[in-house]
Amino acid sequence: MGYKGQVAETVGEVTLAPGEPTRNFIVGIVTHPACQSDEAGAVLMEDEPAAMGLEKPPGQYVDGAYIAAQKLVEAQAAGRELSGPAPAAMPRDGRFGPEDFQLQVEARQARCPAGNAHTQCRRLVATATGKVSYRFEFGAPCQACPLRDRWVGQGQRHRTLVVGEHYTALQTPRQEQATPACQARMKHRNAMAGAQSELVRAHGLRRARYRGLARVKLQNYFGGAAGQVKRWLRREAWQLRSAAAILAAQLGTAPSH
Repeated sequence: MGYKGQVAETVGEVTLAPGEPTRNFIVGIVTHPACQSDEAGAVLMEDEPAAMGLEKPPGQYVDGAYIAAQKLVEAQAAGRELSGPAPAAMPRDGRFGPEDFQLQVEARQARCPAGNAHTQCRRLVATATGKVSYRFEFGAPCQACPLRDRWVGQGQRHRTLVVGEHYTALQTPRQEQATPACQARMKHRNAMAGAQSELVRAHGLRRARYRGLARVKLQNYFGGAAGQVKRWLRREAWQLRSAAAILAAQLGTAPSH
């Protein structure tokens, strides 16, 4: 029950000076029923900036809920970069999972943790959804494998591994997000949490004051507008103070407050 609010803002990939207010500004607020997925809200958000005449950004920093293999492939095909925390693989209590295999889905190649190549690969298509996946089977080498207990279930003669056709697209950011370079870039994404917090604490984004999607949407727009004006005023005030300090330094006098 209730509603969801999705917020998008610009990202300035620069290091701010000490005390410098944010350069980022809100470019979209989407309000939709809470029963809809975050992915549905992301689709609506794509139309929000376009309605104001803004072009699609070349890159997007998003939350983990928006990172899925299909979305990563779609963004790459459109020439856009989608950056965010990739969902971690499911814990397996010490057993091997797909991330422990050497997989090249596009080349239909797979090797198990023991280094043995697959013996058969089949392409599977779900009748209801059309979703494509690949099943790799490992036959005879499994029988005497010293790692057999960690990846072949009880009663199984050999291991089968099923992954989606875009498995590589998701596995790549999983591996990259552990690198220092990626972690440094993700700090730009973290600034969005500050915008969400300000809208919730100072402008009532957490609680709907009225019933009905249209009214709640208007409420969120007003809250976003108030936050936008405050950002602009803080930015202008900081620039005036900085200009005054520079002028005072040139004249050799102390700036007045």
